[in-house]
Amino acid sequence: MKILNSQKQGNVIFLELEQPFDVLTHTLDSAFKKIVKDVRIPGFRQGKITRSMYEKYFGKEPIIREGVMEAVNAAYTEAVQLLDLHVIDFPRNIKIGEFKENEALQFSCEVDVLPEAKLGTYKGLDITVAKDQVSDDSVNDQLERLRDSYASYETTDRAAQSDDVIRASLTAIIDGEPYAPWTRDGAGIRIGMGNFGSEFDSQLLGASAGDTKTFSTTLPDDFSNKDTAGKLVEFTVTVQEVREKRLPELTDEFAAKVSPQSTVEALRSETRQRLESQATEKYENDLQNAIINAIIDGTEIEVQPILVNREIDQLVAEFESNVRRIGYTLDQYLAATQGSLEQLRDTYAEAATRRVKADIILAEIAKTESIDVTDDQLVAEIKSWQSPELTTDKQIEKYLKKIDRSRLKYNLRRQRTVEFLIANTTITH
Repeated sequence: MKILNSQKQGNVIFLELEQPFDVLTHTLDSAFKKIVKDVRIPGFRQGKITRSMYEKYFGKEPIIREGVMEAVNAAYTEAVQLLDLHVIDFPRNIKIGEFKENEALQFSCEVDVLPEAKLGTYKGLDITVAKDQVSDDSVNDQLERLRDSYASYETTDRAAQSDDVIRASLTAIIDGEPYAPWTRDGAGIRIGMGNFGSEFDSQLLGASAGDTKTFSTTLPDDFSNKDTAGKLVEFTVTVQEVREKRLPELTDEFAAKVSPQSTVEALRSETRQRLESQATEKYENDLQNAIINAIIDGTEIEVQPILVNREIDQLVAEFESNVRRIGYTLDQYLAATQGSLEQLRDTYAEAATRRVKADIILAEIAKTESIDVTDDQLVAEIKSWQSPELTTDKQIEKYLKKIDRSRLKYNLRRQRTVEFLIANTTITH
C-alpha cells in the first residue's frame, strides 16, 4: 500500500491511496474462494468449481468487484494505522479507480477524525470548591429520617393534622365531568405531601372521620399530571378514617433492628462515617468537575454532532437501565411523564457535549504530559482491587484476555491525568 496524498481540513482527512497489483492478485484469489462456496454448476460439486470454469459461466466481474473491495479495505486500514488517525466514522466520498490487469489500483476517500483541542491553561488553576461539613444536626436529621421510614400509622379520633394519613371516599370533577382516575373509595391521602397541590391539603386540615368536604382548587401549572395542570377541580372528600404517625423510639433495640449496630451510639457513629464518606466523595467529584470545566472553557475545540449523539445514546441507555431497575420500561416512563424520546435526548445534549470535550481534552493533556499506563502498572492496578478472583498473575492474565485491555488502560490513564491536574491546581475550600 502506498499513501499518495494525505490532507487535513478541519476535522476531515482526505486520503488518496494505491494498492499494488501483487496485493490485488491475493485479494482476487481470496474473493474467488469466498464466492465459489455457494456456487452450483451442473456436473460439479458445490464449492469445487475451478476459477476458469467459474469465469466461463459468470464472468470475472463478481470476482473483481469482491477482490477490489477487499484490497481497498486492507489499504484503508493500513493507512489509518500508519497515520495514527483517530477515526470516528466510516469513510465517505469513496472513489475507486478502474481495475486494470497488472496495474496498481488507486482510490480516494474522506474520513472524519477526532477534533483537535487547542489547550489553554490547565496547570496552576485557582479553584474554589466547598466541602460539606458533617455536623451533629446533620447526623440527627439522618436518624430522624431513619425513624420516619419505620413510622407506623394508627387510627385516632382527633381531627386531621399535617402529616396524618386519611382514608377517604374521593370524587373529582373537571370541566363539569367526573375525572375517573381520581374517583375512588378508600383512597389513602397523606396531608402535606401535596399530591393534589397545597390548597387541597389545607382543605382537609381539621377534618374528622365522617366529615364530608366539597371544595374547588386550581392545580399548579407545573402539576405532574400534564392533562390536569392548571385546571380547576371540584373535589368531594368523605373522610372515613384519620391515622396519625407514630415514630419508633431511638433505642438500642431499634438500632439493632434497622442496622448491623447494637447500640444507638454505634448507629450514630456509623451514620456520621457514612455522611463524611458521602461528603468526601461529593467534594472530590465537585473538585474534578470544576477543574475539567475550567479547562474546557479555556480550550478551543469543536466536536462533531456524531460524537455528541453517541454520547447521548450512552446517557439514554444508562437512564433506561435505571428506569428498568424500578420496574418500568423507557416507553412506560415517557408515557407517564408525557414526554418523548426526542425531548429526553435534548435534555442530555449539553452534558453529552461537555463529556465528549472532556474526554478529548484529557487525552490531549495525557499526551502532552507523557502520562501513560504500562502493562505492569495495569497489573498493579488490578491487584489493588483486592478481588479474591484476581490475586495471582495467572488469574490476572486470564482476565485481561477476556476484557478490552485498551479500554481499561484508557480509563486508568484518564484517572491519572485527573490526579495530575488536581496536584497542579491551587484549591481553596
